[in-house]
Amino acid sequence: PSTLPSPPLSPQLRGGSTSNTSPEVKWQPSAASELHDNANLLILSLLGFGSVYALATNSQVSHRLLTRVGFWYVVADSVWLLAVPGVVKSPGVVIAHHIATLLVLLDPLLEATHSVYTSACLLVEINTLLLLLRRKLSYSVYVEVPFIITWVLLRNLWYPLLMVYFMFCAAPQTLGPLVPNVLHRLRSQLEGPGAAPMRIVSMVSWTCVCILQLKWTGQLFAQHPWFGGRSRARAKRESKSKGYL
Repeated sequence: PSTLPSPPLSPQLRGGSTSNTSPEVKWQPSAASELHDNANLLILSLLGFGSVYALATNSQVSHRLLTRVGFWYVVADSVWLLAVPGVVKSPGVVIAHHIATLLVLLDPLLEATHSVYTSACLLVEINTLLLLLRRKLSYSVYVEVPFIITWVLLRNLWYPLLMVYFMFCAAPQTLGPLVPNVLHRLRSQLEGPGAAPMRIVSMVSWTCVCILQLKWTGQLFAQHPWFGGRSRARAKRESKSKGYL
């Protein structure tokens, strides 16, 4: 169990002046956030492992089903967050991410041959599933190790690769001469003859999603105890208590 820090000395005992400054209120889990996490665990399990199945079997039916389920899941979760924003730590950021995701899914919804890209994107939900499990299992090393590995592989490597490929799909006439032939063959194999360009709004939204992953990655590793996060926070608190900051 975590220990609470000792309460700070009053301004009078420190020899300073009184102040009306209130301590910062941090987000805390609640019964509502627990329900939200449990619902997400169920849906994200279906989406994450469903995407693995769809890609392994190249099932067009599964790709299209995942596109529709994923779209309506994001809509429903956005409504939930708007109604009860306290179920997550940063509701504004999550809702912005959801809006970008809906714009990404707009393309495969309207162009069925692009639904395979939904499955490629939804692989990341395996990592999101681990993100939820690590909180429930008190950050057990058995969850934390695969969480960190899948975070880097899916969010920091796989997502940017998809971004480059989606740029090519959105502007094949312009970028076609610049990309290797293997990407042309891959696109023809995935979409079939007469492949339609990806909608620009979906490609730009995916780029925004990738940028957000970089932001979250910086926050994760800056705060993670395995990478000195808690040590830095502890040093900062000690410096403040000694009057250095």
